[in-house]
Amino acid sequence: MLSRSLNVFRGMLVGGLVLVVTAAAAQAYETKAKYAILMDADTGAILYQKDADTLMPPASMSKLMTIAIIFRALKDGQISPEDDFYVSENAWRKGGGVSGTSSMFAKLNSRVKLSDLLQGIIVQSGNDSSIIIAEGLAGSEDAFARMMTDYARRIGEFYPRVQLGKHRRRARHAPTL
Repeated sequence: MLSRSLNVFRGMLVGGLVLVVTAAAAQAYETKAKYAILMDADTGAILYQKDADTLMPPASMSKLMTIAIIFRALKDGQISPEDDFYVSENAWRKGGGVSGTSSMFAKLNSRVKLSDLLQGIIVQSGNDSSIIIAEGLAGSEDAFARMMTDYARRIGEFYPRVQLGKHRRRARHAPTL
């Protein structure tokens, strides 16, 4: 019994030393990033942080909100992965290959299945995909931005207003996660 207790104590001592050494090494770490957080996945201990609690606009939040709205509509049976969406000149010019932004290169005046548009957003970060879906679900980008704002307020996770940029889908969000 004494031998087992000593082994447990040794394990705790070694584990504690590793944690102290790891935490000390993390504190010595520096990054050029404005915000950072490093957490031990096993213990949940924060090993390093730099302005980790500062609200910041995450990359592609509009696309994440677009995907959230799509999945909600799929779940509610309002749309199907096989539904076709029309590629307008607006979506093609503002978000397609001619725009010079991230694109799935949907062809002007074509019809694209929702499942392909989802892949275009998720894999290619396609601005054209996002605009095509926005126009297809809400009639316009502005109407879709209002839809995203309403949904964000309902789920209570984001700053309350979504604004889209003039030439690209850009949103100003500040998550409160």
